[in-house]
Amino acid sequence: MSQRTAQSMDDQHLNLRLGLGIGVAIATLLVIWLIKLLLPWLLLVAGLAAVGVGWQRHRQFQRRLYRCFYRCLEHNGGKVSVLDFAIAAHITGPQARAFLDARARDFFADFEPTDYGDVVYTFRIQGPTAISHPPRSG
Repeated sequence: MSQRTAQSMDDQHLNLRLGLGIGVAIATLLVIWLIKLLLPWLLLVAGLAAVGVGWQRHRQFQRRLYRCFYRCLEHNGGKVSVLDFAIAAHITGPQARAFLDARARDFFADFEPTDYGDVVYTFRIQGPTAISHPPRSG
């Protein structure tokens, strides 16, 4: 092989490498530009998805609490204590108290203190047909 052919091949390899390097640099710049352009939108979509999942979990949790609440009322003749509801619903005492306080306001329940310091919520129910299903939220 002559020196001129070797020089020509070296130039071709150099041009090929230079072209690949420029192509990679341009592709990198395009990717960075796309990320800068799309990142706020991707973050917005991810945030909305997270809020949606959180809202759905909250609704499922609330439905479970209502089912447990109505079941406790059915089994105990309209009476339920914070401790009994917390145990039945597998929630903390403060969560149980907050839920029962809200339902007591909704349904005009009476409160009876017990000898051991708990409070029994007494809901006036007429019979088994008075127990309804939890309200459906839109």
